[in-house]
Amino acid sequence: MKGLLCINKPQDMTSFDVVAKVRRIMNAKVGHAGTLDPMATGLLIIAVNQATKALPYLGLEDKVYHGKCQMGQKTSTGDIWGDVIEEKPVQPFTEAQILEVFQSLTGPLNQRVPKVSAKKVDGKRSYDYVFENKEVKQLYTDIEIYKIELLSFDENTIEFLAHVSNGTYIRTLCEDIAEKLNNLGSMSYLERTRVGNLTLDDAISIDEIQPDTKLWNVKDSIALPKIINDKLEDYVKNGKRLKLNTPHDQVLVDAGEYYAVYQREKDETFKSVRGLW
Repeated sequence: MKGLLCINKPQDMTSFDVVAKVRRIMNAKVGHAGTLDPMATGLLIIAVNQATKALPYLGLEDKVYHGKCQMGQKTSTGDIWGDVIEEKPVQPFTEAQILEVFQSLTGPLNQRVPKVSAKKVDGKRSYDYVFENKEVKQLYTDIEIYKIELLSFDENTIEFLAHVSNGTYIRTLCEDIAEKLNNLGSMSYLERTRVGNLTLDDAISIDEIQPDTKLWNVKDSIALPKIINDKLEDYVKNGKRLKLNTPHDQVLVDAGEYYAVYQREKDETFKSVRGLW
């Protein structure tokens, strides 16, 4: 048994909780792609058994989030579930101003990482320092925001869809949107609606998982150019180098039962970097 599951993660459940439940039900090795905060909902990609080896090759880097930003307060976590550390009256804003802010935040960014996050500082999770009331240095990460769509707004809340790269913090995005509108703000809702080419329409609920739940085929889900040739079975099975005539530097060589990621070593010589069967 191997393959992928698309889960619609409920609120008040960590990504690890989901992994643990799937592992228990299916009695299998389980991994996941892209952690969701406990208060967030939406699409979580789960890999079962050998499919965990394929996670880096599934094209899951880009994501879409449905978010809401609540104006008027700043919290310790960047969302409304943290401790309020500052409040101020909401300054009025218009649709034109919101759209201007969205445009200013679109593109490559060196984004501030929330201190209540799992990012490591000197080998320790950033949130551990915060929970121990210790100072922790501010981290930044390179991300890209491809597009932010305005869904609705009122005098206190902005609702949006954010199309972003892997590693983007929507909590920070909400704080930045509010700041650029001369306000304080915190994330009040977050749902991940898309990961790569997979959407919530592909997902099942955590309660629907059974030992025999049908899994997505791993080979079909790999987002690499494919070279299909069953005569290469011995080479792929034993991790031998191949001569390949392809413009791509990394490909999936599919020899039937055996398939692997190959990477250009020199000229037309490719070496096996990951067997995925």
